[in-house]
Amino acid sequence: MSRLLRALKWLWGTSWPLYAATVLGTNVIGALAIMMFVRFLIPLPEHSSFDADLSFLPVVGITYVVFAVLVGIAVTFMMFRPVLDWQRHPEAHDPNMVRNLVMRIPIYQSVLCAIVWLIGIVIATGIAASMSVSLAVVIAVSTLMACAVVSLLTYLEAERLVRPVAATALARRFEDSTLEPPVSQRLRMTWVLTIGVPVLGILLLILGYDKGIFGSDAARILPAIVALALTAMVTGYLGTRLAVASVVDPILELQEAINRVRRGDNEAQVDIYDGSEIGVLQAGFNEMMRGLSERQRVRDLFGRYVGTEVARRALEERPTLGGEDRKVAVLFVDVIGSTTFAVNHAPEEVVEALNEFFERVVEVVHRNKGVINKFQGDAALAIFGAPLPLSDATGHALAAARELRIELKNLQLKAGIGVAAGHVVAGHIGGHARFEYTVIGDAVNQAARLTEIAKTTPGRTVTNAATLRQANEAEQARWTLMKSVELRGRGEMTQIARPIRPTLADRS
Repeated sequence: MSRLLRALKWLWGTSWPLYAATVLGTNVIGALAIMMFVRFLIPLPEHSSFDADLSFLPVVGITYVVFAVLVGIAVTFMMFRPVLDWQRHPEAHDPNMVRNLVMRIPIYQSVLCAIVWLIGIVIATGIAASMSVSLAVVIAVSTLMACAVVSLLTYLEAERLVRPVAATALARRFEDSTLEPPVSQRLRMTWVLTIGVPVLGILLLILGYDKGIFGSDAARILPAIVALALTAMVTGYLGTRLAVASVVDPILELQEAINRVRRGDNEAQVDIYDGSEIGVLQAGFNEMMRGLSERQRVRDLFGRYVGTEVARRALEERPTLGGEDRKVAVLFVDVIGSTTFAVNHAPEEVVEALNEFFERVVEVVHRNKGVINKFQGDAALAIFGAPLPLSDATGHALAAARELRIELKNLQLKAGIGVAAGHVVAGHIGGHARFEYTVIGDAVNQAARLTEIAKTTPGRTVTNAATLRQANEAEQARWTLMKSVELRGRGEMTQIARPIRPTLADRS
């Protein structure tokens, strides 16, 4: 008993109660409406016995409606029981089987509705045929028309109500666009059955009157014509609304998803619940967004390895081997005593210290519009003025060096900082299968040599006089010239400079 109660509680928590009530309501209302129409509005041939004979119609009709409802519920439950079981235990069912069954629920429900109606039509027509052929024809034609209209409305309602279940079934993938009728066919059938059928009924009434089937008094067919006209308006509105909603709703959802993407939401997705070409469109949008998310993830990861600007240019352009002459400033940072530190500390501690050290370096360089070109073990090379041009690249590089001197002061690892400016070749160096963006030139070599000098200089930050002259006057005022030294590998003297102590104005 408790198991049954749990099942009922779960069932009520889904969309199935609303689904069942809507589908049954449409069919019951349609059956009662056509019985009343045949009984009271159709002007039958003028035989006095018909009015008395037709008294069987409501009794038989209502009895069959009750029977049909019970049978329809039982058959529907048997047909869709795998879907109910899948909702309760998804891991125990084949997703492909469930996906196909869920997407065909509207079609199966419409077919079941038509079968139940056709059985009732055969019974009613058979009883009427024992009284009059013309009466049987009237009942058969009228109820067949009602069957067509109600079956279509059942399909449209089922398609709309089953969307939450379909969205779950198609959450992972959608490949078949033939699980439901195409949109164009859906719209044409809606017009034909909800508007065309009632209009055809009006034409048949007029034709019957012209042939004398309904007597000679034109006023007798007027109530039936009015009823069919009102039916065309009501069913046409309902059918058109449901059919249009089946197209407009996913379009509006796509529009909202696109607006979310425009606002920067790269994870936007839409539910896939249509088994036609609309489902292909929904799945295509989701696939496109997954591609964009993957592209953004790769771009972010790529940028972490080679720098944001280099990654952006590589994705926007086709990188080729070679380079171009650029005037840049180069900042070189090299850890002091890294070998001794590595000997005296565990590898995990060394990695942690280096990461903390380089985190400060990256932050300061980026803040001053530079690019970290590469990490070389315990050293880092930063470029100012490439790959994108930078106004006063030398000033930005010198400012970054001064900030680094302060940022790195309290860390475990100490470093020498050297800055040099000049012409270099900036571009992609390597082979066609593997290359990297880098800069090659005398400025890079000077920066590395100045870093060696900086390790033994107070403040551990130096540049040369030629580089300092290329900076703006405000930056030059923050440095002081020192003695000339001969850099390793160079046969001439180089005057060096280091930052002055912060003034009271700088502190404020």
